[in-house]
Amino acid sequence: MEEEQIIVETSTGIYADIQNLQEMAKEVLLLLIHRWPRQLPKPTQLNLYVRADHVHLWQVWASDAFRELHVTVKGVQHYSLAATKNAADMAIAVDAISDFNHSRVSHVAVVSDDSDFISLYAKLAEEFEKGQPIDSAELVPFLWVLTDRVDTKSSLLQEFFPERYVHVVDRYAPWDDYEDEDDELEPEEGEAEEVQVDQAVADSEADEDSESQEEEKPSEKQRPRASAQRDDLTVTERIALQLIRDMPVGKFKSTDCQQIIRTNFPSHHLAAADGPAFGIIFRRDLLPYMEKRGVNELGNQRPRQYEMTLEAKKSLARY
Repeated sequence: MEEEQIIVETSTGIYADIQNLQEMAKEVLLLLIHRWPRQLPKPTQLNLYVRADHVHLWQVWASDAFRELHVTVKGVQHYSLAATKNAADMAIAVDAISDFNHSRVSHVAVVSDDSDFISLYAKLAEEFEKGQPIDSAELVPFLWVLTDRVDTKSSLLQEFFPERYVHVVDRYAPWDDYEDEDDELEPEEGEAEEVQVDQAVADSEADEDSESQEEEKPSEKQRPRASAQRDDLTVTERIALQLIRDMPVGKFKSTDCQQIIRTNFPSHHLAAADGPAFGIIFRRDLLPYMEKRGVNELGNQRPRQYEMTLEAKKSLARY
């Protein structure tokens, strides 16, 4: 049945390594599809690679969560985590190349923090270039979707892989963070005439008030879209930097940081978390980033204690 699926125009196939995504898999998939990256066509296929004994569970969830997509869940034999990981990588590579060569999809999006998919990109580029003119400047129809977890990306990936083929899912950005960008899409046919009339009126008013508007235009042009205002840092990283900036040098407990988060990030879920939950999330999400800049975890302490150092404070000079 799958062999008969032929794309009409362009579409993207998503290939998600659930074993690699672990407990955040559902959240990452929901956010990815809700805020689908603009550089790729809309997805039509969702392929999940899970433990063999979890196939039916994921099939039920994904088919209900993504009713507009053709969902395929494939079980990977579960002998050990390492064996499962390698088997999933191979299955994703084989399926992605097969779907692309048989025109079931025109673009491939792999969802995993694993570094083993560089070879898939290389093979897809090779297959893609076969049908392109020699002087073609078309981008390879590939996107590598990563999570915002700290220290899960290969150094080789960060050093050699082109950034234009990488998309990071920010789990802490507002759910409708990209919604404002929809206003820039081309209008539907039923709206085209109304838009053209509005544009003509706007142009006329602009001509009449050109002198008075001349001073305002630079500020309007310089005003970035909401999406452009977001810097390269994730919300988690911005919170970590804020804590390094505001916490005094010396020992502290995780809950000592909560008031800073409530003041600067009041809508973040950590602002309302209770003590135990806050401590767990702090250690899991914030601490790895802070440790890279010199914050220390003090061993054999109950409750857990940490140390803000001068080294961490000095690291702020880079930002």
